[in-house]
Parts: sequence; C-alpha cells; structure tokens
Amino acid sequence: MSFFKLTIAEDKVEKQTEGYQNLMSILYAFIIAFAVTLMSGLWYHLVPREINWNASQTILVLHLGGGLISLILFVVYFFLHQKDKEQPWWWLLTPWKLKKEADEESQHFRQRQLGHVLTWILLIIYGTGIGMALPGLLFYTGKVWMQGYYTTQILGGFHFWVSVVLVPVIFIHMLWLVRKGGLNNEN
Repeated sequence: MSFFKLTIAEDKVEKQTEGYQNLMSILYAFIIAFAVTLMSGLWYHLVPREINWNASQTILVLHLGGGLISLILFVVYFFLHQKDKEQPWWWLLTPWKLKKEADEESQHFRQRQLGHVLTWILLIIYGTGIGMALPGLLFYTGKVWMQGYYTTQILGGFHFWVSVVLVPVIFIHMLWLVRKGGLNNEN
C-alpha cells in the first residue's frame, strides 16, 4: 500500500518484487528530500534575511543538505529506473532519438517525453546549485575562489526560475503515474 499509489508496474505480481519495492522506496525518499529542499529554497528566497539572520542561515544549510541528499537519491533512482526500463543512460544526450515505438501507447510516449524534460530540468537545477555552492565548499578546503557578481546572479536566477518551471512539470508527471496506477488498481 503506497501513499500516492505511484506505479510504473503493470500488474500486482510485478509490484510485489523486491526490486520494484526498492525502487519505490528510493522514489519516496527522493520526494521527501526534494520537498524539503524546495520549501527551504522558497523560504530562503522569499523571506527577507533581515528578519532573522540565524534562521536564514539555518534554512540555507537545510537547503544545501536537502539538495545534496536529493541529488544522490536522484542519481540512484535515475540509473535504477533506466535499468528497469532497459534503456541506456545516454538516451538523455540524444533527445532526437526519443521516438514513439510502434506498439507504444500514446500516454506512455508522452510520459517518456515528460520524464526526459523532467530529467533535464533537474540536471539544470542541480548544476546551478552546485555552481553557486562551489565557492563556499572550496573555502572549507582552504582555497579562496570567488565567482563574479553577475555569474552568481545569473546562476541564482536560473536556479530559481527553472525550479518554478519544475513544480508543474513534476506535478503533471506524478499525476499521470497516479492516473495509471488508479486505472490498473481496482481496489
């Protein structure tokens, strides 16, 4: 019994396998870590730091930690999901090869397209996040390196606005999974 009834499995037997259960556990852990990261990022961006500097720094550390955990879980989930779907990982680098197969349902093809877009959006978010955190991480290793002001502002803008775009995309992606699970599960 899952919380959202998210499913990629076709039948009840496939849902009972250990591999499928592990994949869903990683997905749920990613959803929780990503939600914490998203909410802490919105807090850090929208609440002025002058109100409470200590709380703002705590939220920033929570955002960085949640982002790191969700990045690790995303990488693990991505490779396990690709192994489950029997697709090579480099399909991500060749979007022009993403074509509808002859026996594939239209909704499944749209789901694959949306998954492709979702993966690229997440890669942009994680890349810009690492780019902004890099000077601070290097400082703790004893190296001082600062990016230019405009570079930091551009990275921050991409990080924020791509995150705003991510919310409806991930919501639609999850709703399709719920719909698919709801149609196949008549409990």
